[in-house]
Amino acid sequence: MPRYVLGTSAIMAFLQDEPDSGRVEWLVDQARADTEVFIAVPFVALMEVEYRLIRLGQSQHRVEAVLADLQSWPITIYESNETWRRQAAWVKATNRLSLADAWIASLALVLDAELVHKDPEMDPVPGLKALRLA
Repeated sequence: MPRYVLGTSAIMAFLQDEPDSGRVEWLVDQARADTEVFIAVPFVALMEVEYRLIRLGQSQHRVEAVLADLQSWPITIYESNETWRRQAAWVKATNRLSLADAWIASLALVLDAELVHKDPEMDPVPGLKALRLA
């Protein structure tokens, strides 16, 4: 079963129609068409999307609409648990990542999934499988 974790940068690339946003759309379409395609989104990525939209000057109504649309995608949203928290602590302690990126990368490691992202600082994380967007 193909497994993916969408990072904040991948979601924002889609929302802002950036180069490679079509790859994110394609993955979501694949998950809609094939229940064997699994997409996870960490809670912290949704929080980052929300605050970035607010900082971009989006109205609260627009932010709520975007979040509702994202939550209608064929995704599983992950909240924290002990296994993931401990993996995130290890990733943060051993790599130069933001706290949010440590959470995001560690979910991909815990789920043995491919992280979809645009962040070059994630490249050195040991064992991380990634689909890096332009």
